[in-house]
Amino acid sequence: MRQFFLILLFLISSEDDLYNPTTFVFPAFKHTYGIRKAGSFELFLFMGFKVKFRDPQGLACVRLDSWEDPEDPHDDDELTVYGVNSGQNNIIYNKSMWGLEVYGLDEDDDHMLNRPHGICANKKGDVYVADTGNHRIVRLFNPAHELQFVTTIGSKGGEEGQFLSPRQVALDNMGNLFVSDSGNHRIQVFDSTNSFKFAFTGDDFLVSPTGIAVTDSLEKHARTKKNFLIIADSSASRINKFDLKGNLIKSLSMYKLGFSEIQLEYICIDYHNQILVTDSENHCIHKFTHNLDYITSFGRKGDDDFEFIEPKGITIYRRFGQLFVAEESGAQYYWVGTDIYDFVIKKYNKNFLFSFKITEPSFLTADLLDHEGKFVMRLTQKKLLPHNGEQFLRWNRTVGMTNKKIIANEDLEVSDLVRPGEKAPPGKYRIKLSLEATYSSRTHFVRVEEQEFEITD
Repeated sequence: MRQFFLILLFLISSEDDLYNPTTFVFPAFKHTYGIRKAGSFELFLFMGFKVKFRDPQGLACVRLDSWEDPEDPHDDDELTVYGVNSGQNNIIYNKSMWGLEVYGLDEDDDHMLNRPHGICANKKGDVYVADTGNHRIVRLFNPAHELQFVTTIGSKGGEEGQFLSPRQVALDNMGNLFVSDSGNHRIQVFDSTNSFKFAFTGDDFLVSPTGIAVTDSLEKHARTKKNFLIIADSSASRINKFDLKGNLIKSLSMYKLGFSEIQLEYICIDYHNQILVTDSENHCIHKFTHNLDYITSFGRKGDDDFEFIEPKGITIYRRFGQLFVAEESGAQYYWVGTDIYDFVIKKYNKNFLFSFKITEPSFLTADLLDHEGKFVMRLTQKKLLPHNGEQFLRWNRTVGMTNKKIIANEDLEVSDLVRPGEKAPPGKYRIKLSLEATYSSRTHFVRVEEQEFEITD
């Protein structure tokens, strides 16, 4: 199956007119049974006429403690995913791996939602919803398979603990709740008892804030422990980084990156503390480092593979790199992959320098091949490249010894033009880069890039 997947990827990549980015990739078939896009038809199969997609907005995913099986050490990948269906004032979520449920169809009075937008959740079962039309936050609880109303926070107004069109919410690992109070141009923070703590305006760097995401030093599934907030300032098309006390660390205008029109929506943070932001105007996901350095944009307008129609909500399970994106009439499911660009080969004296950029921390295997594609040597074997951005490999033309087990296990056809310990003779060669992301996709997906070069002396 893996060889088939790689061959298929190669054939697709060879089509110049086919859009095939690999920053994110499709999950293995056994994880989805081929359903990686959920639209009106898929929702009908589960819900019948009970509910339809109407203006999908925020998403959240968690691994509930109540779903854990202490007897099964491998029982760790079944997620609960919550999706705000704003146009029908409800929340769609999976009550099991094979069944959906809806909050908001039979509720009445104070339990009803009105044009909700953002949602966040934790593994204990706590769920918070930005009930935008009611100018409040709704707290729910999921003990295992059913969302239950708990309480509301706030009311309409501009005082402490009041809101004007709150858009999105985020929870840290101490139970603190961060709310983008869009109409009041501020962020409000509440403690784990839902009591008001403080608010901040960001010195005019928060104009109608929308997207918000948080990470902290207690985050279990993070490669490095960081404390920061990322907030989308939609009116000014900026992405802002704050500390958890509300102090501005850095701000980035998307206009400076060359985007003339943009609509930033929702945000999530991955295992490497990289930042993913949906852009409904350009129908894509923008990816940044934790320092707000731009990495790449993924997706374009359309309903084909790797395409979106007005993406909104976005959430990621940081441990395994499972990514969910809400769009105009449904949702899509991806795994974190990796991509390569700006691949350049340069010669310095008699040495070769191979430089390239990657979109994701990755494991790299680099092979040198002769002009017939036969194996010459392995430059590096599954080496961790811990950071995205520019990478370098050097080769002094000496053919190193490759482990015989590697050659045998991978069934490599070895070139008879060169021998270990000798300088490679003049001729045409190829370098083959094989990249794997650090998440679940590692055993299912490899990004392969080859480029030819020539030794002339």
